[in-house]
Amino acid sequence: MFTPIGTLIKTLPRRSKTPEAIVALHVRLAFRKALSKVFADLPTEFLVKVKPRNFKNGTLTIGAPTLTATELSMRSERLKKEINEALEKKLVERLRFRVS
Repeated sequence: MFTPIGTLIKTLPRRSKTPEAIVALHVRLAFRKALSKVFADLPTEFLVKVKPRNFKNGTLTIGAPTLTATELSMRSERLKKEINEALEKKLVERLRFRVS
């Protein structure tokens, strides 16, 4: 039976030695979901410019324009909580914002 790759990627493997690239992909997908949920009050033209850049050692680096990065920083705890809830694991320990 053929299983589309998209359905395989959406579920995070339970093994402890999951390749870092797969985990980073899951974090990026969870970030997009959390971003649209936490910042539903912001116009979409602001959110389109926000990009997850890197995930390493529990730190998710996010690129955003100056004012948007400031707003993200003020709501970072809720954003981090939503990302971890979407992942069903506490993988993201810290958010770092870079002006892009």
